Amino acid sequence: MTVRRDHESPMDVSVIIPTYNRAGLVVEAIESVLRQTRPPREIIVVDDGSTDNTQQVLASFGNRISVIHQENQGVGRARNRALEVAQGRYLAFLDSDDLWMEHKLEWQIDLMERFPQLGFLFSDFVITGDGGQVTPKGLSTWFNHPVEWNQVLDDLSVTAVPCASREEPVKLYIGRLYHALLAQPYVLPSCAIARSRCLTPEIRFAEGDPHCSDWEFFARLARVHPVGFMDVETTINRGGRAWPRLTHMSAATKVRCHLRMIGAVWRRDDDYLSLHRKEVDAVEADLWLQLAKYCMVEADRREARLALGRWQALRPTRNWSRAAGLAALALLPGSGAFLKKVRALLAKEAHAAK
Repeated sequence: MTVRRDHESPMDVSVIIPTYNRAGLVVEAIESVLRQTRPPREIIVVDDGSTDNTQQVLASFGNRISVIHQENQGVGRARNRALEVAQGRYLAFLDSDDLWMEHKLEWQIDLMERFPQLGFLFSDFVITGDGGQVTPKGLSTWFNHPVEWNQVLDDLSVTAVPCASREEPVKLYIGRLYHALLAQPYVLPSCAIARSRCLTPEIRFAEGDPHCSDWEFFARLARVHPVGFMDVETTINRGGRAWPRLTHMSAATKVRCHLRMIGAVWRRDDDYLSLHRKEVDAVEADLWLQLAKYCMVEADRREARLALGRWQALRPTRNWSRAAGLAALALLPGSGAFLKKVRALLAKEAHAAK
């Protein structure tokens, strides 16, 4: 039987919101936290060196939020600054361009208290586009196929449990996510809530890597603790071109970030490598081959050749024909510039066709 609590009492949660030059959006994000059916203990907003009127709009909230100002050092450093001062038993993360649904904290804290073994819990989300269109089950849009949790989570258990004031039970998947995170991200930070006591000094957000910062954080946490996925949307992720992006990076840069993360996490995990070295090698080999392709498109034949060398050193068992084709192009003078022109022409034609 669920014990009803006083809905006016704050929950022991520290909400962490990093922001940079999103004065209008961060106001809406904060307001979505203040509208929660169960308010948090504290809201920590880290202004990462904004040059717009972010400082003024944050000041308008008075003592309802705590604000940290820092020079522009990136989202990883901003979140880590908040972790240094957070006092809550739980840590909830919200990107400044996302919004929470009003029951988000109430539902997730109820599940975290029911299942004390969880290091963190995350959910699905809704995506809203520029034209007001709404896409439910946003996590499924990240992949080319439906998410099969029995193939994603190791040691999987599935249960339908009552959840706070929600009328229907929540389908909850519990298991180990560390292995799956080697190849793919599964966690939108705004959908996640972590248990403070599960964090160690090594479990922090990567700084200087905007693409894999949160991915690495949840991987380090998932290495040690089981995680939970609640098959319910709790967050609104605002997509499209209307919202200012914190980072703009090439496909090659994203692959470099992924390779760095594998080296920092899984390559340093001797216990994991003793069982899964072949899987790590295979994922890394595919990434080196991707990097070679992107470097050719960017007309960087030298880095393409280096990437192909790293691919070959891993003794891959697949994609040899593709690698041979890239190697031939990497040795052909002018091929990179030619591919870059072809890509620009194709992009121009695609844009004209819209």
